[in-house]
Amino acid sequence: MFDVAFLTDVGLKREHNEDSILVNKQTATFIVADGMGGHEKGEVASKLLIETFSAAPTKNLPANLGDDDDTIVPSLGIDDELNHCIEIATEKMMHYVQEKEIKSTIGTTVVGLKYVTNINAWALFHLGDSRAYQFSNNSILQLSTDHSKYEAMKAKNMSEEEILKTGKNIITKAVGNFKAFKLDIQYVTAKVGDIFLLCSDGVSDLCTNDELLLLIIQYKDNLDFLCTQIKNLVYTRGAKDNLSIIAIQI
Repeated sequence: MFDVAFLTDVGLKREHNEDSILVNKQTATFIVADGMGGHEKGEVASKLLIETFSAAPTKNLPANLGDDDDTIVPSLGIDDELNHCIEIATEKMMHYVQEKEIKSTIGTTVVGLKYVTNINAWALFHLGDSRAYQFSNNSILQLSTDHSKYEAMKAKNMSEEEILKTGKNIITKAVGNFKAFKLDIQYVTAKVGDIFLLCSDGVSDLCTNDELLLLIIQYKDNLDFLCTQIKNLVYTRGAKDNLSIIAIQI
């Protein structure tokens, strides 16, 4: 049904990789998590999140039905399953900081895709600024919108000067030892040949959407090489952060 390639890399500036990824072909679940809080904090947060989703039930929950016409409403069942994982991961992080007597905040972004068999669609979910893209018909669409102060200011139609004063990496939602946010979840369909790309901001900060599109068009028949070429482009820009990529082709 799909081919998958992936990589995660420390980059050129960091000493440790705080990113974690999940590639589970059996359950068709793919996740990139970008940890925050420094070594042994950010990487713990991202690993706890990935471990939580890895331990989740392997079956898809049944879609919920409409009142009278049996219309499939997938959001309730699958959304509950995904958000329950977020709640568990949040509890694990809270327990970890208490046990280790850590006074600071730890956390992680999350972006993921899960195939929902009974509706033949993909549940796309995210918190933070790790991103999801879809390549289709020789064009690229950014599926996720960053949960960041930068995007919030853009949405309020603030001036470009004001927006540029705000760092793009100041995020407004994540998973950590604080309030448990609800995931942003949408359902997307794909046809044969389409490619989904999940990545941490170590990639998206240094690659434009058009640059990713050109690489996908050139290397769409070799996903492993595609991931490597994206990494190489990030390296030419300094690779100041950890970087993670998952490419899924239908």
